[in-house]
Amino acid sequence: MVKLLSILLVGVSSFVLFSFEEEASQKADSKLTVLFDNIRNKEGKIYVFIYNYENQYPENPYLNFEINKQVVSDYGTLKFTIPENLSKGNYAVSVLDDENANEDLDFFLGLPLEGYGFSNNVSPFLSMPNYEDLLFDLSTHKKTINLTLQYII
Repeated sequence: MVKLLSILLVGVSSFVLFSFEEEASQKADSKLTVLFDNIRNKEGKIYVFIYNYENQYPENPYLNFEINKQVVSDYGTLKFTIPENLSKGNYAVSVLDDENANEDLDFFLGLPLEGYGFSNNVSPFLSMPNYEDLLFDLSTHKKTINLTLQYII
């Protein structure tokens, strides 16, 4: 009976130890920086949306951030480091250039009036791009991605 109890205790201890090691390997210790370009003015705000699961895209991002466009350079560029550490894994990014700060992407005759962009610089045609096309691997402690904003009108 004592021997059986000892074996059970060793098994449970090993499982708990393994669980802590696995949790530690998923530690959020990676930094993501996004270099935006082609921002056409300094009016309004930029909204950045981070996704780490397909069921979040596009309505329920994992993280979202609002940037006042007064910090945009005269060359239409902006460097933004996500202020929270991320766990290693696959991520997608989308961005909205809300030029009139109404917290919405405005349209005219079905075409967006304001800028938008996606990770991997995916250029959608008449619909939202597929989530898989936006994914990039965050497997290092620091990663920088380039994102070019797109304007149709």
